[in-house]
Amino acid sequence: MKDPYAPGFWCSVTILGTLTASYFYGIRQTQQMDQAVHFLYAAAAVTVAVALVALTWIAWQQLRLNKREVVQGRTLLTIWNTKVALRRVETVFDRYFWGSYWHSGRTFEEVMGELRGTPLEQSLDALKRQCRVLDREIHDRHHHWLANARDLSSVAQAMARERYQLDLGEPTHSGHGNTAVLNRDLEVLVYTWSARLRSFDHQLDELERAYH
Repeated sequence: MKDPYAPGFWCSVTILGTLTASYFYGIRQTQQMDQAVHFLYAAAAVTVAVALVALTWIAWQQLRLNKREVVQGRTLLTIWNTKVALRRVETVFDRYFWGSYWHSGRTFEEVMGELRGTPLEQSLDALKRQCRVLDREIHDRHHHWLANARDLSSVAQAMARERYQLDLGEPTHSGHGNTAVLNRDLEVLVYTWSARLRSFDHQLDELERAYH
């Protein structure tokens, strides 16, 4: 990292050198002390004016840099919070579909294959809220991150319905061989979920690298 005091140091050295050179140059040219002093004052005025302009420019650049660093830090924090929300969804998803939570303590909505009121739905809603914040933070008018979260929510809802039908062995529109069809449909949904989850995570990593 560059030394923030380096511009001020070199500016001071330049002013001191200019004044010293101007003083001795004035004495040498005029051979009179009063004229040399007037020459020194004139050179000092010009030097101070240039130094003030330079220091103003440096301060303005430093202000822009500080503002950019604040915005960058806030954006990175939003990205990390989105990653945390995504990890929460992944953890709750595994516990909901493959853990003991699926087999006990389910509400009527869960039994019917809906996610309303479940921890998985709550974690997906939290991810959606966080994605809205991220879209606003990076000024994404297309709401790319919210669309990603909604895609995950749609897949989770479809998996809940397929899983419930598979558990009960309910018939489907395909008629015969319904269990095999359900198994295949559930496998496709599991693959889709995993692919979108990895893609979501990979896109967050790329966005984080862009702001580092």
